[in-house]
Amino acid sequence: MKYLNQMAHFCLPPKKSRLLLSYFETPEGVCRASETQMDAFFRSTAHFPFSDEEKSRIKRVQRENKDRLYEAVLRAGICMVAREEGDFPARLSKPEAAPPPSFSKPEASLFPARLLECADAPLLLYYKGKLPKGETACISIIGARKCTPYGSESAKVIARTLAKKGILVVSGLALGVDRAAHEGALLGQGQTIAVLGCGVDVCYPKGNEDLTIQILERGGCVLSEYPPGTPALSHFFPQRNRIIAGLSDGIVVTEARRRSGSLITVSLGLDYGRNIYAVPGRVTDPLSEGCNYLIRAGAKPVLSTDDILEDFPWLFEKKRFQKKTALPLFSEEKEKGKDLTFPEKIVFERLSLELLHIEVLQQDTGLSTAELSRALLELQRKGLCAEHGQGYFARCLS
Repeated sequence: MKYLNQMAHFCLPPKKSRLLLSYFETPEGVCRASETQMDAFFRSTAHFPFSDEEKSRIKRVQRENKDRLYEAVLRAGICMVAREEGDFPARLSKPEAAPPPSFSKPEASLFPARLLECADAPLLLYYKGKLPKGETACISIIGARKCTPYGSESAKVIARTLAKKGILVVSGLALGVDRAAHEGALLGQGQTIAVLGCGVDVCYPKGNEDLTIQILERGGCVLSEYPPGTPALSHFFPQRNRIIAGLSDGIVVTEARRRSGSLITVSLGLDYGRNIYAVPGRVTDPLSEGCNYLIRAGAKPVLSTDDILEDFPWLFEKKRFQKKTALPLFSEEKEKGKDLTFPEKIVFERLSLELLHIEVLQQDTGLSTAELSRALLELQRKGLCAEHGQGYFARCLS
């Protein structure tokens, strides 16, 4: 485990880690290789070259003390689980009182079973919280960071419904759709996994500290293949996406551009044989272009969360799916519109998932400035609408 942890500090793409292991046979062989041996290895990989920065980092980490690196993880209260060695509990209240490590392989590995099916699965995972059990259905919900209310609210309501059914929601803890997916799962009193492109002790983006705490308090998990202290670098996120895809039984995209990280995750999911779902959008919306493209290419359109749930019949009774209502994502709207005052009802009926400026609302509703302001404040208090930027409002589905 100590040598695996040391190798993880190389922060290499999975293919390059496998090349090292193929050449030196074991993590110990990699970490204890001499400089002459490493140079010979680099010469042998001219077809798949290592950058100067990667070479320098590998040699620097090799000189680090493996025990010191290992103890730093223990002191941070971070758990580790290796692909080959099963789980290794690493939560210690006092590092100096740590029992001697035991490397005996447990009867049942806690390494996520779905990841074991993937050829490019990470050798080691760092995590806080509770890893998913093999029999738990997992669905990833992903999409644009700079999403519209349509994308975020769709993600939130889908995640909430899935969580209520006992399905674990996976996403990347980014802004936009990712954050909405995690929040929706928590609203559904369910658990959610956040897969990071940095160390699990690094909060990125900064505004997600509160959400990370909630995920862990509700029995969820924050995990990464990168060791503690690793910063969030742009080239880590495409690598992170393969873990999101690998953990999941299905991948839902609620809003994405045609060329985006979300479609990279979908491509990886197809390689792993995962179900692909997409929430359709207007053909004129750039952020719906990716979802509409996926549907045209064969992804299953999500007009209802039942479109996802029906693919997991072993979890539910069949009769649950015999009849669907039109656009059930919006099925609660009538209930939400009850018990509103007359001004609130007028404003609520005019609002949609498109952003509307307060001046447009005033023209459309005919309300005075004071009446409109009071109505919007009440609708926000009741969770029926939200302000996005100064003076722009949209409905909340969840």
